[in-house]
Amino acid sequence: IDQVVRSERATLVCNSIGSISGLQAAADRPDMVDGVMIVNPNFRELHAAEQPDLLRPLVMPALAAVQRALRSRGQVLFDALAKPDTVKQILKEPYFDSQTVTDELVDVLLTPLLSPGAADVVFDTLSYSAGPLPEQLLQDDRLSDTPVWVCYGLKDPWTSAQRVEALLSFPPVERVVPLDGVGHCPHDEAPERVNPLIIDFMRRVAEKKGELAGTAASGADQQAS
Repeated sequence: IDQVVRSERATLVCNSIGSISGLQAAADRPDMVDGVMIVNPNFRELHAAEQPDLLRPLVMPALAAVQRALRSRGQVLFDALAKPDTVKQILKEPYFDSQTVTDELVDVLLTPLLSPGAADVVFDTLSYSAGPLPEQLLQDDRLSDTPVWVCYGLKDPWTSAQRVEALLSFPPVERVVPLDGVGHCPHDEAPERVNPLIIDFMRRVAEKKGELAGTAASGADQQAS
C-alpha cells in the first residue's frame, strides 16, 4: 500500500491467491486497510493442512521433493510453459467461457511472467505448504472491524462452492455472492456483474468507516463527561 497506492488507507480487491495476501495485509495493518473484497478465494490445496491425515506422512514428503526440484531446476520447465499459446491453453481450464481468454488477456498475464525473477516467485508460491488458510485468517480478531465480501464463479473448477459459502460463518464476512456461468476469474469473464458488486462494497466500506467514527466519537464524549 505504501509503495503502490501511496495512500494512508486502502480497500483491497483480491483474486485467487491474492485473497490470502489481502486478508494477511488487513490483519497485519488494520490501520491501513478499510475492507477486503475477495473474488474467488484460493484455499491452497497444496497446504499441509489440506492433506488427509492418513496420507499426510506419505503425501507431504513426496510433495516436498517435487517442490524442491521446482525451486532448483524448474527454470527450463518455466521457460517452456511461458509461451502465449501454452498460457492461453492453460487459462481455458479455470476460465469457463473460453472466448474471454483473448490475446490481450494472455499478454497482460504473460508480460510480468517474463520479467527477471518471475520464475522464482511462481515456484516459491507453488512450493509454500505452510502459513495461514483463509478460514484461519478470518478468525483473526484484528479483522473484527474490517468488512469482507466474497463473490465467486459457480463454474470454477478449482474452488469448492460449499467451502466458499461456509466463509459466511466467520464474523468479518458480510456477503458471499455466487455468480453463475463464470469460472475462477469472473472479473474478466463478467465484469458487468463484478464491477457493480465492487462499487456496492466500496459504499459499504464508507458506511462502516462512518459507523466506527461514530462509535469512537460517542466513546470520547462519554469519557469527557
